[in-house]
Amino acid sequence: MSRLSKLIGKPVEVKIEGESLLIKPLTMKDMDVIVNLGSEDSAKQAKAITSLIKLTLKNSVPEATDEEIEGVAIAHFQELSEAIMRVNGLDDGVAKKNTPLKKQ
Repeated sequence: MSRLSKLIGKPVEVKIEGESLLIKPLTMKDMDVIVNLGSEDSAKQAKAITSLIKLTLKNSVPEATDEEIEGVAIAHFQELSEAIMRVNGLDDGVAKKNTPLKKQ
């Protein structure tokens, strides 16, 4: 392994509804998914967050079907998106722009 092995993100375990999920950090190959997270266009931002959650769930639970992933209740999006932002070190920047998803 090269010196870059130290730059590989570490997964974080989170519990949602009593279910433990190992949230794996995104990598450079996932950049196309995160580009629009900070968009001022709410439709682009919503699509980016949805894609980010789908990708992360698929990485965390590879045996899950697309139908199962698409069936995850929107009620869990806030907690999932916060966990994803945290594991990827984005919780100080982009996450603050996601105010439409935050509970008032």
